[in-house]
Amino acid sequence: MCESNVYLKKDNKEELIMENVAAISPIGNDTFILKGLLGESMEVKAIIEDINLMGHKIILKAL
Repeated sequence: MCESNVYLKKDNKEELIMENVAAISPIGNDTFILKGLLGESMEVKAIIEDINLMGHKIILKAL
């Protein structure tokens, strides 16, 4: 499996916001749609801080 967990970083704390994310699509300035393995989706306003493909972890920094 190639899915990753996405964390939102606020005030130097990481919060898991979605598990098993299969795709991330930009939809505007600093806004992304996260798409899950089972079809769920979430819109988040943030910037990409780190992507660790080997660790299956993506960190987005809240704006």
